[in-house]
Amino acid sequence: MKQFFKFTFASCLGMIIAMVLFVLIIVGIVGSIVASADKQVVIEENSVLVLNLDKPIYDREVSDFSSTFNIMNGEMDLRPSVGLTEFIQVLKRAKSDPKIKAIMLDVSVLQTTGWATVEEMRNALSDFKQSGKKIYAYSEMFMQNAYYLCSVADEVYMNPAGLLMLTGLGAEVMYLKDALNKFDIDVDLIRPQNNDYKSAGEMFINNKMSNANREQIKTYINSIWQHVSGNIAKSRNLDLASLNDKVSKLETFLPEDALKEKLVDKLMFRTDVQDLIMKNLNGNAEGGKNIKFVKYLKYRNSIQTIHTSKQDNIAIVYAFGEVKQGKGGDLSTGSESVVKAIRKAAKNKRVKAIVLRVNSPGGSAIASEEITNEVIKAKKIKPVIVSMGDLAASAGYEISSNATKIVASPTTITGSIGVFATIPNFGKLLKNKLGVTFDTVQTHRNSVALSVTKPLSKEARAVMQRNVENFYQGFITKVAEGRGLKKEFVDSIARGRVWTGEDAKALGLVDETGGLNTAIELAAKEAKIKNYGILLYPQQKDFVTQITEALNGDEEMKLYGGKSSKAGDIFQQLQSVTDIQGVQKRLPYIITF
Repeated sequence: MKQFFKFTFASCLGMIIAMVLFVLIIVGIVGSIVASADKQVVIEENSVLVLNLDKPIYDREVSDFSSTFNIMNGEMDLRPSVGLTEFIQVLKRAKSDPKIKAIMLDVSVLQTTGWATVEEMRNALSDFKQSGKKIYAYSEMFMQNAYYLCSVADEVYMNPAGLLMLTGLGAEVMYLKDALNKFDIDVDLIRPQNNDYKSAGEMFINNKMSNANREQIKTYINSIWQHVSGNIAKSRNLDLASLNDKVSKLETFLPEDALKEKLVDKLMFRTDVQDLIMKNLNGNAEGGKNIKFVKYLKYRNSIQTIHTSKQDNIAIVYAFGEVKQGKGGDLSTGSESVVKAIRKAAKNKRVKAIVLRVNSPGGSAIASEEITNEVIKAKKIKPVIVSMGDLAASAGYEISSNATKIVASPTTITGSIGVFATIPNFGKLLKNKLGVTFDTVQTHRNSVALSVTKPLSKEARAVMQRNVENFYQGFITKVAEGRGLKKEFVDSIARGRVWTGEDAKALGLVDETGGLNTAIELAAKEAKIKNYGILLYPQQKDFVTQITEALNGDEEMKLYGGKSSKAGDIFQQLQSVTDIQGVQKRLPYIITF
């Protein structure tokens, strides 16, 4: 007994010491943040803005716990991500900043897979060029989206040992049927009878693409590539047909081939590119100006206020990530948080219009209908303009459909107007692999009809079929009413089919093509205002609040700063089998280009 108390006391003492150390670390971190915020960043004359886009890129800057590791490593990097909203404004500031003489765009790592995000960043760079200042692009190896971004630059350089991965677009869709079979897991997919294109749940029941899914993917990747290759050819002054022929034959893949075909201007190392930039800015003279290379983060930190509030304002409400019930977070669209944000913006008399920024593959049907209902109510008070990002599909499209106007990038993946439900059966897995069985007592024949340990009964499947049919009819009715289209027409182009923003516009599902700036300008026009400020919703939690909520168990500690991986994608897919609840309106899970 004496030993027991001894070890117990030692354990408690250890926990107390650990808690004290943790608190001291947090206090130190908070102190560093405060000190960093108070320290003014100075940008020197004759600076070159270096855009090294090696952090995850989201619609807005995301604050999270991964920044603490940089602090403890001695780096005051309190922005572990790049926000598209802020990126556009930073480049606008650099455009008119006399201290910034040029941009060096280094995309050896580009952490985004969304073509619409790249499109908006490319447009921001194109706008910067109107100042007469040059953009120099460099990469050790050009991935396809990185090259598209850099093709707008005045000069493009590549490492002599690099590669230009210009291959055209290919969609690789993951299927889990065989993996689930190995674990004796069955999944029942239920969708409306005419929703052949609603392929999200097919990953659980097939091991290859259905004909309908193959057709729609081929259509939209061709649409995206047509837009991307057309812009590359235009920027690099190339013949489009010849470019596509060479891409098909991989004749631009190797450094010497990329140089020969004029896709890059010269093969150089990074330091040589920096020397060239300094020489150009010095007018080819030795010595001269003392050129400074300033990283994006430092220049971003030098800007105290990205957006300012005025008498008249436009509110940007972000709906980013999977649509879920509840509060959600910075990287998920929680119905509770988004509804609250829309209501707040609608009631704010200084907000004259709302831009709903939607970047979501879809998700919960119930959550999306809650948000849609709030959009409809807000639209009666003031204009609501939707700006679609990389994805605004299924539930993402539903919450957009009743806005005053919809703006989408030509490469936005949207539509997917359809629903599905998946019901897994883990009964055989538990019995055959673990020896776990279940017995039941019930008052009625279907009291445990939706159990995940047995197959669906005939009656349960029938009622679930009616459920998804009802949701689908409600979905196309909302779209028809919101877009001023006949329900029969919406049904003919819906059925779960995915479209690009360009094609969606031709079908009447989108009003204009463009990015966030286009949506903001349209919102100002609809509200009849010219001099306006920008307000962002939902309001982001500061670092201290995040820590407090995590300690209270109100919020999970998340690290967003890491790079994505194939293994991580597979794990996410497997986890989704058990995470899905209720009827879903979502895009096919992960499509990699």
